[in-house]
Amino acid sequence: MKPTVAIIGCGTVGTAIGKLLARSGYPITGVASRHLDTARTAARAIGTEEFSDCPWSISKKAEVVFITTPDDAIEPTCRAISKEMGFQKNTVVIHCSGALSSEILSSARDCEAVVASLHPLQSFASVDQAETSVPGSFCGIEGDEAALGAVHRIAKDLGVIPMEIRPEAKKLYHAAAVAVSNYLVTLIHLALELTKAAGISPDTSFNALLPLINGTLSNIGEKGIPGALTGPIARGDVKTVQSHLKAIGERIPKMLMLYKTLGLYTIDLATARGTLGEEAARKLRALLATREG
Repeated sequence: MKPTVAIIGCGTVGTAIGKLLARSGYPITGVASRHLDTARTAARAIGTEEFSDCPWSISKKAEVVFITTPDDAIEPTCRAISKEMGFQKNTVVIHCSGALSSEILSSARDCEAVVASLHPLQSFASVDQAETSVPGSFCGIEGDEAALGAVHRIAKDLGVIPMEIRPEAKKLYHAAAVAVSNYLVTLIHLALELTKAAGISPDTSFNALLPLINGTLSNIGEKGIPGALTGPIARGDVKTVQSHLKAIGERIPKMLMLYKTLGLYTIDLATARGTLGEEAARKLRALLATREG
């Protein structure tokens, strides 16, 4: 028999986790949100009849409680539930923040509960998208030793691959996730701005760039970094980089410093790959380090 689960916080993450757990056979005893309409909508989506705007009325009925509020609300929400003795003894209290450790749930220990965090290493653009993309993803987990057995079982049933991390390392772990997800969006926006300035429509640009993006990801998987690095910096083509900077400076100067910053970092990768000579690296560094176009 799988443990009963309550969801506190009914945004995209909470609703998606609730639906995935319900599909895996976990009895969802109820959901709670600050806004009753939001809780009602999530309850309907997850398939539970119990919903409330009072979190401890829902949490006290469950053996596992997910607190899936925004990050800055996790600690006060947990504290408010604990103050009302809203956790059963030995309840496993879990949050899904990537940046915060399970220690922000420490107030739950006042009720003799145990705490952990489980963070799917995946983006949650929508509930439907999360239901599809979360299974098969890795997830960062950490917490009380007494909680980790349950967390591992939940991870397995969610179809994610658990990856234990140190609580003090979570901020670096989350920064890595931001870099590869959020900043990838920024990087692709940079490319689309460049192609737009070149007179190519955004729709055409993305479709044209997508095979290159996928090919690069495939090369990284096969050859690693810096082995997958190609392009003018990798081969020490100073004149081509210079022409890029001139064109960007003339057409879209607001993008120039971002392009230069990425270029400077790429010099070190190219040097490590062994394709960039010392003299070309010196010239590129001098070129990309200037604040002028």
